[in-house]
Amino acid sequence: MVQRSMRTIQSVRLVATDPARAANMPSWHSGRMQDRYAGDLGDYLKFGLLRWLAPLGVPTSPRFGVVWYRTADETHNADGKYITYLDPSHPSSGHFRELDADLYDRLARVVAGERSTARLAGAGLLDAGTRFFGDLLDFADLPVTAQAARQARRQSWLQRAMAATSGCDLIFADPDNGIRAAAHRVPAYRTKAVKYAYLDELAAFAGRGQSLVVYHHADRTATIEEQARLRLGDIARNVPIKAIAAVRASRGTTRLFLVAATASHAGYLTDRLAALTASPWATELSVYWS
Repeated sequence: MVQRSMRTIQSVRLVATDPARAANMPSWHSGRMQDRYAGDLGDYLKFGLLRWLAPLGVPTSPRFGVVWYRTADETHNADGKYITYLDPSHPSSGHFRELDADLYDRLARVVAGERSTARLAGAGLLDAGTRFFGDLLDFADLPVTAQAARQARRQSWLQRAMAATSGCDLIFADPDNGIRAAAHRVPAYRTKAVKYAYLDELAAFAGRGQSLVVYHHADRTATIEEQARLRLGDIARNVPIKAIAAVRASRGTTRLFLVAATASHAGYLTDRLAALTASPWATELSVYWS
């Protein structure tokens, strides 16, 4: 505890004197990170969609870059515990395995061991050329008054994410909660803001010619279809590529995957999503067109 306290004091002093250097300091968080979701039902549906958009073993498939907005683990809710679908005795087990047996079996092996985003990255869930970025995004060791240091840390995190996914065709951005406008009343340097992908960050990927698939957690503010259209509108106004559709996954909790494409990928992604609506995956994934 003394050692941890001394580190905290040192970090506060450094923030005050050198915010840029503080942005690259490691976090002294105890415990595991927000890896507890790994392999749960949400991951099955998520990777099912990504594998549909970029089929494995097909030379013409676009190359994915996966950007996890990885945050510190929380313990106040049961998120990440939805893994009973992997139990062969579960009523839905056969259904899910039939949709994609390879994905199902790979996630079962992840859940059987230490659950983490690193395990997911090494599990062969996506094509071998996929690039993954999972650096922790966290401000817990920086005081709430250290706005400049927090902004610098987030900008440094984004720059590393972009470097890690350079050359990819599609970016899958996976924040805990979803998207936010850059001008949102809660700025990106606030503690809980790490749960969101801000639209100016997504615009940076789109601006260099990459298409986007972005996770967004639906809430009760409006119907799911209305929320899908609102969020696609946010992307259309703030990101310099075309918002195509939102894919809804409603098992457990309602998730939206917002799809936006550059001119070179728009036709391909539209065709894949149209084919999705006529596939067995349509029992789990619905498409709302922009």
